[in-house]
Amino acid sequence: MSEVIERPKAQAATTKTSAPQAASMMEVIASAASNPNCDIEKMQALLAMQDKLIEREARAEFSAAMATACGEIPQVERNGTVSLGGKGGYKFTKWEDMDRVIRPILAIHHLRLSFNTRSTEGSNAKVIIGTISHANGQSQSAEIELPLDAGQGRNPLQGFGSTISYGKRYCAEMLLNIVRCDEDVDGKYQPQKQANFISAKQKEELVSLLQKTGADTAIFLAWVPCRSLDEMDAELFPRARKGLLSKIPQGDGK
Repeated sequence: MSEVIERPKAQAATTKTSAPQAASMMEVIASAASNPNCDIEKMQALLAMQDKLIEREARAEFSAAMATACGEIPQVERNGTVSLGGKGGYKFTKWEDMDRVIRPILAIHHLRLSFNTRSTEGSNAKVIIGTISHANGQSQSAEIELPLDAGQGRNPLQGFGSTISYGKRYCAEMLLNIVRCDEDVDGKYQPQKQANFISAKQKEELVSLLQKTGADTAIFLAWVPCRSLDEMDAELFPRARKGLLSKIPQGDGK
């Protein structure tokens, strides 16, 4: 899991040439260009300085838009439910619900969220990359590697789609600091279900599998999903174990 800030070429940010600093530099360059005795090296230095000013101002505009947009995004409810085949289930935030909340806010601030994927050599895992782009050409990216979601009753194509949906949510959360919350119950008291966490033996098995596969623990916990191994619901253990076993090459044992 990582976040990368991309710096586009200066000409991609020409929307800010009307800013005071860039405009002043343009006047200096125009004046120098009109002088037949102008030194070429000095002109090149002035142009390079102008590019840096344009990029700096575009970056500042992008940062301001991101800060404002993040401040306007509310918590997103967990309206989706995953059934564990008669053994209960758990709630999650659906990507379509998250997109419905964030898309209008991003548009107001001239921001756009897009996604791409790449394969991981030697495994069926997929890396999902999310990128926030501003109209001025600036962008910021975050990525997460996830195993194929081989959930109950899913064929490979459905598992791929589910993995992409998971990745979109987690990339959006990383980029925009989105917080998920339980569904609104209009202030009514809801009795809390007694927690039933995995046993010490089950935790030990998962730790062993994490070490054997070399999987990133933070990414694994986000995929399950749970906050820590100690707080993993016992109902999620089969999914967690199966996901780790799928990353072990056949013939390497349990």
